[in-house]
Amino acid sequence: MLIAVILLGVCVLVFVYLQFFRKSPDSFAKYLRTKNIKHSGKTYKYALTLDDDTKDKVMHIFSIARNLICSLDGDPLEIAIYIANENQIDDYDKFFYSYALIRNSDPLFGVDKMIYAYKVCKGDDIEAFARSWADQVNAELNIDFDTAMEFVSKGRDFPSFVNLDIMAKRAELEIDEKRLINDIDDEGLKIIIYSLIRAKYEGIYMSDEESSRINKANVLEYNDTFKITINLLKNLYSLKRDINRFTNVMIRAHNSGIKINFSLSDLYSLSDDQFDILVTNIIKASDRGISIDQKDLIRQNIQGNDITNLVMALIKANEFGLDLTPDELMNYLVNTRADVVKFVKAYNFAVKNKIISEDGVQLTKDNLVEYSRPEADLFDYVQGLKIAKDLEKQGLPDYGITYPNLKKHFKTFGHVLDAINAVMKAHKAGLNMSFELAGRIIASEDYTLASAVAWAQNPQVIEVTPSVTCVCKNGVQITPKVNITVRGKMPLIFSGYGLDILFKRINEAIIMELESSDDHEHILQSLPEISQNVLNRINEEDNREIKTDLVKETELNNFSRYQLLDVNIYDLTVGQNIKAELELRQAQIQSEMRKLKAEADRAKAEADIRIAMVQQYKDGVKPNFNELHKANLLEEKKDGIATGYDQ
Repeated sequence: MLIAVILLGVCVLVFVYLQFFRKSPDSFAKYLRTKNIKHSGKTYKYALTLDDDTKDKVMHIFSIARNLICSLDGDPLEIAIYIANENQIDDYDKFFYSYALIRNSDPLFGVDKMIYAYKVCKGDDIEAFARSWADQVNAELNIDFDTAMEFVSKGRDFPSFVNLDIMAKRAELEIDEKRLINDIDDEGLKIIIYSLIRAKYEGIYMSDEESSRINKANVLEYNDTFKITINLLKNLYSLKRDINRFTNVMIRAHNSGIKINFSLSDLYSLSDDQFDILVTNIIKASDRGISIDQKDLIRQNIQGNDITNLVMALIKANEFGLDLTPDELMNYLVNTRADVVKFVKAYNFAVKNKIISEDGVQLTKDNLVEYSRPEADLFDYVQGLKIAKDLEKQGLPDYGITYPNLKKHFKTFGHVLDAINAVMKAHKAGLNMSFELAGRIIASEDYTLASAVAWAQNPQVIEVTPSVTCVCKNGVQITPKVNITVRGKMPLIFSGYGLDILFKRINEAIIMELESSDDHEHILQSLPEISQNVLNRINEEDNREIKTDLVKETELNNFSRYQLLDVNIYDLTVGQNIKAELELRQAQIQSEMRKLKAEADRAKAEADIRIAMVQQYKDGVKPNFNELHKANLLEEKKDGIATGYDQ
């Protein structure tokens, strides 16, 4: 029976050979015989009808495919013709090399999928895709081909995703690849999977299925710890939250062994900074055995209150052993918006030093709460009260540092210790500064305590403006340029008159000195002496009352707010000789007057001649014009008037 079957097979082969190969002298048929390519008769007949270019392409495809692929599904010739007719494949070497990479791991990967993948990858990225597909098959990721093609068609990084998925697989993470790659971009995939892997290794990862089954209340608490899920990270990423920072905070909390019991809605409402600060402070409180309501802490955080300050206050109160509860400090923070740490320090300082109030009774929590406000430094205030108390006990000058003044200053400005230190520093430097004056300086827009002390300690050189022009006795104009050295008078920093009045007084003294000099040459030779005289004159007139429209008379108090230390006339500008110009002008005026008088006399003489001639006519006498004219001229000479007619 076996022999009969063998003989029948041989007969069939001989028949096929005679029917197809022996009858065709075509080079394509010879090529198929030479390469021993299996095919069906139908495919062979179709192949013989192809044009020469297509036949050459089929030969080329077989020459490449035979070396790279051991076997193909279906009729090899039919597959070769199918590939040859796909005009979008322009690099068969790359195509079959990539196909071989896939077939080594996935023998069931058909050529039609390969052609489709080549088109989607546009040829350039087909090798990277092939390696990634082989890797995911070897890792048993079971990524769906259509999902992969959809991923690649959107320009996404499929090799990177496969590497991330393999890492997740090794970490035993349960990931729905299709859903994840459709919901998250490449950057998000990288961040989320890395975070999930870290969470898995730290023991704070939970699958979404387990989370939905255990945590129906949708909180982060699972058996006294909390977990990270894929959905949680996806939601946070969609809110543009920092996933790496969130994961770090969660790991830090887990390693601290604290219990987090706030809801996901609370988590989503917090910023990265707020969440980090919140968990950090919960850890701080937990490390010191302080129990605090996390819901209240979240509410304070969302409302913008400084929960770091609140937790630090709780820690300080615990260290000091004060009878302050978390609820009391939280209410203090809500009601006053003040620095709760300074409140705790102030209360501890008051209790420790037995600070009494203005009424002579021990300061209580209620007193301190009453005085509290955001801009006030409560700790400074109680320290200031102790200083006032110590000065009173020791019988030292208080410089106005008394309970009433401290309370008034604290309610007005808030910071007490700075004012006290400034007063002490000023008196050590020999400056007369009272506590009330320190308060005025703090309220001033022109000074700070430091600048006021420097103003009263450090001399400064100022140029006197504007310059004045004066005339010495010889009539020469002189314009001096003057610098003065001054230092502030602390008690008169607000009440004394300013530089404008001082400049006027200096210019007045300079005018008096220069105009009393005989000539300008003497002034040029005596500038140091004149400068000293001006300084002496100002100091001698220091008590003289000055009235001006710029400063009220009641504010002058006959004092300058500056102490004049030196006057320096460092330059002179010599101008015109006023006396010479006046004399020349006077001579010109006198000459003009003489000319006018002569004109008047001449006109009078002519009028007299005409009158005399008329009279002679009336008398019947013939007038002698020459004699009359001569008589008038002689009369002018007799009176000493030069008329100009004697020539």
